[in-house]
Amino acid sequence: MKKKFGLKHLHKKAPVYMLIILLLISTIMHTYFLIKHPGSNFVEPTDEQIQEQLENEEITESVAKLREHTWKYGSRDAYLYTNMANQLIEHGVYGYDTRNTGEIIKNAFVTPGHPLLLVAIFHIADLFQVEQMTMVKLFNMVLSIGTVLLLYLIASLIFKNRWVGVVAAGLYTFYLTPLHYFRTALTETPGIFSFCLAIYVFLIALHTNKKIFHMLFAIVFCYGVMIRPVIAPLVLIGFAVIAFRHRHQYKQFFSVAIFWGIGASVVILPWLIRNYIAFGEFILFSTHSGNSWFAGSNPFNMYDFSKYWKERYELGMEAKDYAIMKIKEGFQENFGLWLSWFTIGKTYELFKIPDAIYYYTSLSYMDVFKWTHHIIVNGALITSVVAVLTRKKEVLALASVAFMYIGLSNLFLTIPRYGFFIIPVLCIITAAGIVVLLSTCSRFIIKRYDQMKNASKA
Repeated sequence: MKKKFGLKHLHKKAPVYMLIILLLISTIMHTYFLIKHPGSNFVEPTDEQIQEQLENEEITESVAKLREHTWKYGSRDAYLYTNMANQLIEHGVYGYDTRNTGEIIKNAFVTPGHPLLLVAIFHIADLFQVEQMTMVKLFNMVLSIGTVLLLYLIASLIFKNRWVGVVAAGLYTFYLTPLHYFRTALTETPGIFSFCLAIYVFLIALHTNKKIFHMLFAIVFCYGVMIRPVIAPLVLIGFAVIAFRHRHQYKQFFSVAIFWGIGASVVILPWLIRNYIAFGEFILFSTHSGNSWFAGSNPFNMYDFSKYWKERYELGMEAKDYAIMKIKEGFQENFGLWLSWFTIGKTYELFKIPDAIYYYTSLSYMDVFKWTHHIIVNGALITSVVAVLTRKKEVLALASVAFMYIGLSNLFLTIPRYGFFIIPVLCIITAAGIVVLLSTCSRFIIKRYDQMKNASKA
């Protein structure tokens, strides 16, 4: 009797034990990467190497100036983000110096979510007399491991099956890219954590129907938008879910909408007011999107970007306006090419490799991470197709989030870095497919075993 109870208890608690093991593994892996700090982008170049690249015309003077610092922060953008945060601390001026001029810059080039987070981290670093990037790495490490926990919680809530949560958390634990980005001052780690936290709070709000959680969701989601604006339209999926749930309760629906509006205002309104006071116009997100349009308007990299730049300056056009012009011309002159670029081509660019793996080519165990990437991406695609045929609404809801994100990303520059952002959602979709497949196989094997056993008795 006690033995039976013990096995039953163990089976019931097994997913929790597995989660604890995964969190420990994730902590160990993050600690290893923190201490060993592998990755060619983190290696400090010598003055001789930089000079040689300049002489061979491999890099420009401006790039050489950045190379002296970027190794410490992980990339050019990471270095400029830290400069921006320090400028805000020292001079009280918000601005992103994209040309690295060293001047005090005031603009709305990037949204404030990540820079303000860095300001808070730097203040904490100063308080404890710790080097700024060390504190950034430790902070990101907590968020990255926390994302593993969030995936377990999200998947378990959606599918009412904790094993789906375990598999989703496991896939993300053994994915390379989080182990790279937590050591940089880039938006990826806090952006993904905020996005996953917003999904989890939304599910809590949906289950409890408490207004405080609806407002909290709006705050968390909008802060995530202030880190990565491209996710903003994804709120329409949540809006559709709420509208469907309260389709016969109009007062309840409008009540939720009001609390969403209050939460959104808390985050976005200060940014709008600041931009209006500073520049005399309401800038909702940032002025940076034009460059992304421009960079994404070269199908399969068939054309020389230097000619793009030359033509744009000759026409005196803004980057976004020029990019839209080229896209319109492309669809008119070669519809098939440009359609394939904005669908299959750009999607392939998002997911062709696990981002950052090119910094670790010297490490022998990278094939494991490549296989994990292929399992996640292809598993999510197959599971989504099956869900369409079987009308599995939970998977379809997650797939709609993934496909909307991919569609939005495909409007702009598509690189594996931007594909990484939606990997956590793909982990959950793939996990659902794996658990269903294993459950189906186990039931089939048990059934066949019982049939063979009964046949032998007969």
